[in-house]
This record gives sequence, structure tokens and C-alpha cells, in this order.
Amino acid sequence: MSSIPHALPLVDLVLRGGHVTTFADPGTGPAEATAVAMAGGRIVAVGSDDDLAPYAALAADVIDLDGRRVLPGLNDSHIHAVRGANSWSRSLHWEGMTSVDEALRSVRDAAASRPAGEWISVVGGWHRSQFAEGRIPTRDELDEAAPGHPVYVQELYDVGVLNSAGLAACGLSDASEDPARGHLDRDDDGRLTGRLHGVGAFAGPIARALTADAAESERGVREMAAEFARHGLTGVVDGGGLLVTPRDYDPIYAVWRSGELGLRARLFLSAWTRGGEVADIDALTTLVQPDAGDDLLRVVGVGEIPHLGCHDMEGLDPFTVPDAAFEELVAVVRLCALRGWRMSVHAVLDATLGRILDAWERVEEETGLVAGRGWSIVHADEASRGNLERLARLGAGILVQNRLVLKGGDYVETWGAEATRMAPPIGVMRELGIVIGGGTDATRANWFSPWASIWWLVTGGTLDGRGERDAAHRLDRHAALASYTRDAAWFTGEQGHRGRILPGYDADLCVPSIDPYSCTDDELRHIVSDLTILAGRVTHRSPAL
Repeated sequence: MSSIPHALPLVDLVLRGGHVTTFADPGTGPAEATAVAMAGGRIVAVGSDDDLAPYAALAADVIDLDGRRVLPGLNDSHIHAVRGANSWSRSLHWEGMTSVDEALRSVRDAAASRPAGEWISVVGGWHRSQFAEGRIPTRDELDEAAPGHPVYVQELYDVGVLNSAGLAACGLSDASEDPARGHLDRDDDGRLTGRLHGVGAFAGPIARALTADAAESERGVREMAAEFARHGLTGVVDGGGLLVTPRDYDPIYAVWRSGELGLRARLFLSAWTRGGEVADIDALTTLVQPDAGDDLLRVVGVGEIPHLGCHDMEGLDPFTVPDAAFEELVAVVRLCALRGWRMSVHAVLDATLGRILDAWERVEEETGLVAGRGWSIVHADEASRGNLERLARLGAGILVQNRLVLKGGDYVETWGAEATRMAPPIGVMRELGIVIGGGTDATRANWFSPWASIWWLVTGGTLDGRGERDAAHRLDRHAALASYTRDAAWFTGEQGHRGRILPGYDADLCVPSIDPYSCTDDELRHIVSDLTILAGRVTHRSPAL
């Protein structure tokens, strides 16, 4: 049966002749349909082509899908889009590159098109495992590719490489000392290799290479949104993150005010002052009301770093939450609970997760304002059953990302093969009824393609074939797609109007280039979008449609 109201509204767009997967709960609407009508940014009807023929007659535009699959618009539930957008237009992007030679060619091309002395950078979003050579570029190779430009390339958060001009621009020489929280590599003769390790070493080149004026940063926001739409993304949940300050949000707000923001952005705001985290969150939650914003841009909570002293990075190095940092975390949690703020907290290691839960449970015992409030943990890769049971009792969700696609071998070396095969323990999460949100943790710690993440959720695969996840901790295709649509909406409290194709829901949809329900596993990873729709407005349309 169709869901058609008695009075027909004016209609902006009708899609017909497709396979529409609605993600409707039983009894709330059809699980599958062939047509959908949109008006005023909302879905107004879902049903068969015949059912929706009256809407098509009133529509400003009708698109015949010729049997293509239609899904709710994809929503990356944990990504660092704000940070990536601000420098998007001045950075190179190596996500799709398959060799060092190809990557170096992009540096040469950039050098040929930019004025001498201008920075060329690739900050994250790639890993040596995707390259045929299985390695990263060297200082000498970057010198050869762009001798007249400072160049900085950073492999995820693992290692950065500066060429000679980049070292000079950063004021680094063979006599330089290691920066705080960082390390400079040297060869046997004491010469800098150009390699850098640690956030303290990364900060200098990042600040220089990615500095952009307001116009360029705003252009980056628009270009990033267009590229995300090409992959079927209509929404992102931004996790704040390291080195992100309040002023870094100016470009996305400027684009939003201009009416040109091409996706729904939901913002979790992290503490930005090391040693001043409680004051940061106190000021934030005093000056801003929970869920401040509109349907396109909204502040939805505190995280993923409410306290920099409780951040275990990628879980590859030993880490213990200091007692002083823990007590300050409790103060931050208390502020969020009492002031009605949602929290989403980074925890890769099980010990870190345990301390986060200690803080949550203490404040829940004091206030009764934590459980059932839609709070979440980001990553939980090493989570034990005991800590997952604690999470379930609090009614919290977990945001999982496909970072291990690129780094499976690294986790095997550090955690061991058996532990890595169940990282993260998705099967236990599902058994306990914990809501799972799919995402990437891009745009530095991973690729931004949602389909690579969906492929990983389904197959458990990695690029180097190491650390593949056991079948018990994988999702079937429908559940993986739900983690990017229906379930992703839960983490921002929007499950009643986003992530499904039903009347009254936001008219956010995508038409994948290949049907994700019937394609091969390899094809699944390479899907893009033939048609992406945000609030009933087409944001991407390929020549195929």
C-alpha cells in the first residue's frame, strides 16, 4: 500500500521506476517501493509508480531510474570534515592513488601550476598499504618533484615527510632539537631525513602548509561538499579533534549563512586548550545552547576530545589516563549532563574506555542525567564484553570506522592477530543491542569514501590482508547501509526524521552507481553516486542519469 495523503501538495521532484529501500520499521511503511515524491525539503509520498502518478503530474521534475537502487542519503557518523574542508582546495588528495610514482606525479603537476615558494601538501587520507611499492615518498623524491616549493606529506597520523624547502620554511636544520611531543628522524650521519613523528612535530608544517584566507577556506567547504555528494553523502557528523579551535568553524558558518552549504553538518566540539579543558567546556556550554542551529548546520554535543589528557590517539602506543586528567574529565561530564549536552568520546583501548565509563557512571549516580541521553563512544576497537555491557546499561551507542582497512598490519604487530580479528567487536555490540554508527574518521586518519567503510563493515577486509575481522564481527549489507542511514541519525537525536525514506522525513537520498545489494564485494568498495539529493535538491547528478 502507498502512503499518500488526501490533499496533494505542489511537488518538487519525483523519482520513479527504481528499487527504493526505505529502512522503515515494520508497520510504519513499505520496506521496498518503486517511487518517491518530495516537496518542501521533505518526503511526501512513497509507493508504486502507479500510486505516485498524481504526484508526478504535479512535479517540477521527474527522474526515471530505470531500475536503479535508491537509498537514504549517506551520513558519515564520525568524520573530521570541518578540519579537512578549511584546506580542501589547497591540498592534494591521495585517497585513490595506487603507487608512489602516481603520488609524486601529482606533486610535480602541482609544482608546475603554482607560484614558486607556495606550499604543496597532502595531510592524511592515505597510507603506504595502498601503494604498489609499500612505502612512503622520501625527502629526496619530494625534492626532485618540487625543488622550488616547500612540500609536506603526512601519512595518516603516523609519519610526515618534508622536502628540503619544507624543512627550511619550518626553520628546521640538522642542528634542530626535537619539538615537544614530537621527533625528527636523522640518518647515521645526523642529517635530517625529512621524516617527522608525533603531533608536536606535525603542528609546524601543518600550520604553514594549510594556512588559507577566508575565501579559500570557504571555497574548500563548497568543494568538499560537492566531492562528498559524488559519493552519496548528504550528511556528516564532525568530531572536532586535535588542533581544532573555535575560529576553525568560521568558514563552514560563512558558507551556511550564504545558503550554499551542500550537506547537513552536525558538530561535536572538542576542548581546544591543553590544560584548560574544563574552562573550555564550561565556556562552550554556557554560551551555546544544546542543539543550536538549523536543519543544515547544528552543534550537537561535546567531543570527541572532552579532555586532551584522556585521548589515547590510535591505540598503538601505551597509554594510561592520568588521575588528574580523569578528575577533570568527571567535571566536564558533569557540566554536559547538568546542562543537557550530548557527549561523544574517543576511546580505542579498553582501559581508556573503562575510565570514560567510570566518569559517566559517577555522574549518572550523582545526577541521573547520563543514561538514555544518546551519548556515544568513538572507536571502541579493543572494547571488552564487560565494558560493552556497561555501555549498554547506559543506553549509549558506538561509532565505528574502517581505519583498520589501511592499518591492519600495524594493529597485528601491536595487538596480536587474535585481538585484531575482533577489532572492533561488532558482534558483541549487536548482541547487546548497542546502536552502531558507520563512519570513516577521515579526513586525516582515513579515506573519506563511505563505500570503502561499508565494504569493510561487510567483509572485514584490509588492504594488506592482515588483521581481517572475523565473520562474527561483520555486518550484512543491509545492516552496514543502516549504520550509514537509519542508525547514524540516532547519534544526533534525529532518528524521527532522518535516515529513512518515509513521508515526513528529510528528502535526502542517493542512487548508487551499482546496486550495493547485488554487486560483488570488490565492486562494493568502488561505488559512487549517480544521483544525490539533499532536502529535495539535486547536489550531484552523473551523466548516467
